[in-house]
Formats: sequence, C-alpha cells, structure tokens
Amino acid sequence: MASTLATKYAEERSKRLRSDASDQYADVRSAEFSDLGLDPWIDYEALANEEPALKNGDRVKFLITGAGHSGLLYAHRLIEAGFKSDDICLIDNAGGYGGTWYWNRYPGLQCDVESYVYLPLLEETGYMPKHKYSRGKEIREHAERIAAHNKLRALFGTKVDVQEWDEANGEWVVKMTRDLGPKRGTANITARAQFVLVAGGVFPTPKVPILPGFAEFRSRKQVFHTSRWDYKITGGTQDDPALVNLKDKVVGIIGTGATAIQVVPILAKYAKHLYVFQRTPSYCGPRGQKVTDPETWSQVANKKGWQYARQRNFNSFLTNDPELVNLVNDGWTEQRALSGITGNPKFVSPDKIEEHLSAMFELDVPRAEKVRRRVDEVVKDPAVAEKLKAWYPGWCKRPTFHDGYLESFNQPNVTLVDTNGKGVERYTKDGIMANGVEYALDLLVLSTGFTVKLIATAPSARASMKVIGRDGRELQDKWSSNDYATLFGVATNQFPNLFLNGFSGGATSLNLTSVFDVNAKLAAYMIAEATRKAQGSDKVIVEVTKEEEDKFTAEVKNKSAWFSVLPTCTPGYFTEEGAVTKLKSLEEQERVGKFTTWGGGPIDFAQIIEGYKSKGDMKGVQVRT
Repeated sequence: MASTLATKYAEERSKRLRSDASDQYADVRSAEFSDLGLDPWIDYEALANEEPALKNGDRVKFLITGAGHSGLLYAHRLIEAGFKSDDICLIDNAGGYGGTWYWNRYPGLQCDVESYVYLPLLEETGYMPKHKYSRGKEIREHAERIAAHNKLRALFGTKVDVQEWDEANGEWVVKMTRDLGPKRGTANITARAQFVLVAGGVFPTPKVPILPGFAEFRSRKQVFHTSRWDYKITGGTQDDPALVNLKDKVVGIIGTGATAIQVVPILAKYAKHLYVFQRTPSYCGPRGQKVTDPETWSQVANKKGWQYARQRNFNSFLTNDPELVNLVNDGWTEQRALSGITGNPKFVSPDKIEEHLSAMFELDVPRAEKVRRRVDEVVKDPAVAEKLKAWYPGWCKRPTFHDGYLESFNQPNVTLVDTNGKGVERYTKDGIMANGVEYALDLLVLSTGFTVKLIATAPSARASMKVIGRDGRELQDKWSSNDYATLFGVATNQFPNLFLNGFSGGATSLNLTSVFDVNAKLAAYMIAEATRKAQGSDKVIVEVTKEEEDKFTAEVKNKSAWFSVLPTCTPGYFTEEGAVTKLKSLEEQERVGKFTTWGGGPIDFAQIIEGYKSKGDMKGVQVRT
C-alpha cells in the first residue's frame, strides 16, 4: 500500500511542477498590481495630527524595522534587558501595530494555532485570550496592548529604503520614505541609529498569479486580495462580517489554502453563487473552537513560566520529539510528520536519506488517511469529495483546520472548480477561464498568498530595502555569495550592530511566535552584555567574527539533510513553489544547505542558545568602542 500511495503522491506532484516556480507570480510592489497592495486601514489624518516618533535628523539607540510580533518581542526583550523604551523606535509601512494581523482583516479570520501559545507575552501582560483560537481583531489589539505595556513609540506609514553603516561614527544611517496620504504626498526622513534590528517577518508582500487578460478583466469587474479585504464592496465589517452586498453577485475565489478555508464559508453564506478555483486541495481537519472560561484559564496559566513551557510542549509534538503530556492536544500536535519542515534532534547523514524519507512517509500515513476520510464523511457528493482530498506528505504544506469549510461544498450555490493541478488559465473580460470553460464573475477574491523567497534571500531583500555594511558590502550580496554565513541566524560579519529575525540559520516552527522570541532574547542578551563590557558606552559596536559564523553555518549545513524530504513535495511556499525540487546537482544542494533553518528543530536550537548565554563569554562576538 505504501508504494501505491507514494506513486499517487508523485503523480499529483508532477501536475504542479513548473519551470518558472515562484516567477509565476508577481507581488503587489510591481506597477501593474500596486493598487492591490494599498493600505485600506491607515488613518492618514490621525497620523498627521500626531507628533512623529522620529523626525529628519534624529538619532535613536534602537531602530526596529517591523511592528508585528517579531518587532514587538525585540522591543520587549531589550527593555527587559535594562534598556529604556524611550531609546526604541519601531518603523512600519503599515498604519499600526500587528504585522500580518494589521493587514489581514478578512471575514472569518482566526489564528489556527492555539492562542495560549501563539499570542506573545500573555504572562507578561496578564491577558486572557477570549478563545482557544483567537480572532484576527483580538490578535491585532493584543499587539497594541504589548506596545502600550512597554510604552513603545512607532513611526507608521513609513518604508525603510536604505540602512548604511557609518564606520567613522559607529552607527547606522537610515533613509526612509513616509507616506502622508494622497493629499500630502511623501516625506523623506534620514535618521541615525546605534543598533538596527530587522524584524520584517517572513510574509510581508501579497502575490498574485501572472495571467493574461487581467487589465481588461479588472477594468470591468471588481477584484481584491484577501489581505486587503474591501468591505465597501462586500458589505459588513471585520466585527460584523455580514457580506450583504453579495446577495446578487457571482463571486470567484482563487486559492484553497489556510486563508481561503476561512473565507469560503462566509462567502458561501452571502454570495448568490460562489466558484472556488482549486489547484491543490489542503488537508483540512476540525478546529474545535472553544471559549476560554475561568476554569480553563486557571488550568492553562497555572505557574510562573507557563507560556514558555506550553510553547515548548507544542513544539515538541511538531518536531516528533514529544513530551509525556500533550498540553495543547489539537490537530497540530497529532501531526508528527510536520517535523519534516520544523526539524528534529535526530541527525540524518547523507547515506541515510532514503531510510529517513521512508520513515517519515510511514509516520505521515495514518494522519493523512484520517483527514481524507473526514472529507468523505462531510462532503455529500462523492465526486466533489474526491477532488477535495489532499495527496501529498503532510510536511509539504501548512495543514488547515476549520469546522465549516468542507460543509460549504454541500450548499447548492457553491461550485468547486478543480483545475487538476494546472490552475486557472487566463482572465476574460467577464470572468475566468479554467479547464477550457469560462466562468462569468462579478467579483474575484485573490486568496493567492504571499511572496516567499527564502533560499539565498536576505531579510532586507524581502522588505525591499538595502542594508549596506562595512566597506560598502550589501547584505543581499553576502547572501548571494560563497562567503554567506551567520551566527545563530541573528547576526553576520561585516554588518556591525545589525540583528536579524533570520530564517536561514535560525529555528522554525508552525508557531513562529516561539522562535521569534528566542531570537529576540538572544539579540537583547548580546547587546546588553556588550554594553556591560563597554561600561555602558553609547558607542559600543558589536560584530560577529567570520571564523565563528563560518563554524556555525557549517553545522547548519551539516544538519540540513533532515530536510531532504522536501523535494518530494507538491510545490508550495515551503519549497518556494518547487524551486527546491529543481536542485539536481550535488553542488546546488550543498549551496542551499547553508540557508536552511536549524535541522535539529526549535527546542534543540533554543537549548543551544541557552547554553551559549549561560557560558557568558560571548564567543564569536567582538565588542569595541
């Protein structure tokens, strides 16, 4: 049976393989699609009436690019390490705090990871989430709560363009563009910072498929991306998602990933007719939403350090190195094959890759079959049910959880348009062509995800900003060169006083909050310890050595064979739309191995970091003034 299933997976995977990989998409920074990326939530008048947190010519000790969870954790841990909130300024092109939870406000939005492990700093702020899986607005409000708790200041509506190291003065020169709104235009700001912390997140920019006919289609029809939901078109609000304007409209949605499975049931409720265009189905298990009552909360928040312990417990199941008691006990923690993307402490040598792949496949089968059986149990039409079944290993794509998505396909006004892995073909003046059939639409919702380029892509490049270090070296140039390396993914030689919320070299988890916090604590430790050694000097310079970053990155590469299961995957953002699959030569695979996350998994990585800090010698870090 295992060989039959593997053959089925390979057949489905082959339908999705394309030579253009991620290049089949454009992001909303491109001219043709730029209006799809405009901020629908920003209040320019309110920002104009506020005293700006940073003005042209100002100097700040810590400048953090990004005001989502990563940036907020950086700020909190710096304050915890003894620095003042007045010395910190966060910069974000959004109109407020929250990162992805600022942008995403689509109807039905909830976090699919348990709120008790996902929402940062619950213990520190004393906040009790309303549900086991928090709604989007609550998460955004919690980001604002963290900022208020720490008395943080931020400059919103502002894009960082260039950060350049000034060797003579031992600080960064940061050039930014502030959007003042359509009436006021833009303003250029240049400030100086002793330390720069890049915390822009992994998914900063929405993407759309490059297909012919888009210009004509959108000149006649309405279209928007889920991360820029237009309630003026649909009716309703995030608080009250009654999409009453859709009652006479035929709606199409492209995408069946983690966002679409939340949007589809609401669209199905209100649209005259809904077409769901599917290239590859997602595994969809039950969510099991619950209200957080006082009794539940007393069991969750039951001791000092409870949230860290619970995050660790959650990650132990994701990495298939489980603790004895399952504290979270949901669909995530029973899916042990997710360790294929998160890592595991077990070392895989090159000669054991086939054995590793076979073991991972066997680990995944029971869960995959269980979720496929659920489709048959819920969806009444057997032909539709068959098309909604996922056929790929569980480590290939983010699993989804919902208590109403599959049920939507039992409604007479919902049609699944399965494209057999090919995707939609083109736009027409009236709708979309798929499988050689034109589907006339009044509204198109693009649930097509975000630009993800992680292999040999510096965090600065993901945010469309230049970071120029010592001797004029550009950060992306180092990521593209043979001498690429980092120390723990958070710092790199030739770029003093720069700290990164890295992907390469750091840990990953399906609960990113937990690994963001490890990075934040490490950066705060390095800066505080360096400042102590420099007797509090505001001219302290911190830089990792080439020798130690090379040693660490060699170890990252050494552990990267754990991720050798990824080339078996149906394309998705975990594999950069199949780019990993195209790495045929040993040389290419060796090169990419340096850029992976820590193969030992998030718990193993956190233990290494704690061990490093406990020694107190800051090995591999030069401190000077």
